[in-house]
Amino acid sequence: MLDTLKEIDTQWFLWVNSHHTTALDWTMWTFSQHWWWAAVLVLFFGFVTLCNEPRRWWLVLAAAVLCFLLADQGSVLIKNIVCRPRPCHALTDVYMFRTRCGGEYGFVSSHAANALALLTLLWMRYRRHTLAVLLMALWALTTCYSRIYLGKHYPGDVVCGALFGAVVGIVVYALTTTIEKKMKKSETK
Repeated sequence: MLDTLKEIDTQWFLWVNSHHTTALDWTMWTFSQHWWWAAVLVLFFGFVTLCNEPRRWWLVLAAAVLCFLLADQGSVLIKNIVCRPRPCHALTDVYMFRTRCGGEYGFVSSHAANALALLTLLWMRYRRHTLAVLLMALWALTTCYSRIYLGKHYPGDVVCGALFGAVVGIVVYALTTTIEKKMKKSETK
């Protein structure tokens, strides 16, 4: 069963990694860059958080930082436990645009975990802001896809990283909601 899943994962990876265009190369590369992440998050916080919650912006920012730290470090811990090589280390002729293979292990994808942790947190907090959440979801899903496209991860690495990140986002949302309730209770006294 596990061998069958690995074979399906490899075939999906090879299919995605073999379909390239110049426009997609640059788009996927951009979505994987740290400066792009910073720009997206600053814009999101600027338009949604500060406009809607000027008194609690710092709590949302702290929650986002916590999400990022837990998802990032948790995914690295999982990589070091599972020890599944990245496709660019395990396969030949992997297409990589303007990037290197990176660390030895790829399960689970840290980019996917980070993106989905932030998306989940912000979706749960701002679900009434449909357009903002949809744009954030487009950013997160494109980031996830870029990891396969650029030869860094198998689809299973990305899916499991995204699931891990979503759990982190839910936990951090629950934590911040509890903190906010306690803060509101103390403000009314």
